[in-house]
Amino acid sequence: MIAECLFKKYLADNKISGWKVGSAGIIAKKNYIDPKTIESLKRLGIKRIGHRQRKLTKNMLGMYDVIVVMDETHRDFIRSELNYRNVLLFNELAINKHSSIWDIDEVKDFETDRKAVEKKIERTVKYIYREIPALFKNISERYYLFSDLVNGVISHRNGFPFIALYETKNTVAFMSIDIPSKEDGNILVIPKERYVDLAEIPTDVLNELAYSVQKIGKAISINHGGYNILLNNGTSAGQYIFHTHFHIIPRNYNDGIKIEEWNHKNISVSKFIKLNNRLLEQISRAR
Repeated sequence: MIAECLFKKYLADNKISGWKVGSAGIIAKKNYIDPKTIESLKRLGIKRIGHRQRKLTKNMLGMYDVIVVMDETHRDFIRSELNYRNVLLFNELAINKHSSIWDIDEVKDFETDRKAVEKKIERTVKYIYREIPALFKNISERYYLFSDLVNGVISHRNGFPFIALYETKNTVAFMSIDIPSKEDGNILVIPKERYVDLAEIPTDVLNELAYSVQKIGKAISINHGGYNILLNNGTSAGQYIFHTHFHIIPRNYNDGIKIEEWNHKNISVSKFIKLNNRLLEQISRAR
């Protein structure tokens, strides 16, 4: 609720329109808003809270592009109980740290130590208020950058133009400005509509993406020995922009580019078969 109020204030103060902001709880028992919370928000200029308490549902998740949670227990609940994967911590988006903002139950003896609770509330409100501008900036970039480029809303950083290299009905390919030092390209191929996860993309759009990747690859091969195709799917795999995109990186022998390195572990035949059987089961159950 605090984050919702402060995000709305930031939008209003900066005359930013077109954003819908809401909040919900995973338990949402009927309860009063702590007077210290009201006082802390009023000091920041929020005179009317008008908060409507509601419990989070899966249907509600589908109404928003970006789901931000305060702590890991909220994220884990949404993933396990509501089967929704695209959830990020506030601090992941605001300060690029995998850490939680805990509620007052972080305070030892929070049921009896009122002074400590009030300090915690005031500290939390001030922290969220301070980091909202960074949160907004990073949400705008990580969720909407590619859509804004394609729609002509913005250009690349530092005045670099957006140039469509190849386009189909549902996809577009363009050059990233983040180019490896020893090569001359890093081409991105994206669906025009934003899909966070590869699994969300409809088959017809996926077919167009594959065709576009193939066509760009053929063009690269004219002047290069080969190319890498890279997709980071999910934050654990290094996904930063939440708009599915393939990287096509031109390669030549001994160019010094290291796409991926990992240490190989020794594995027995039985463990190898076990891993395959587990994957076969997962694939058969996947929808």
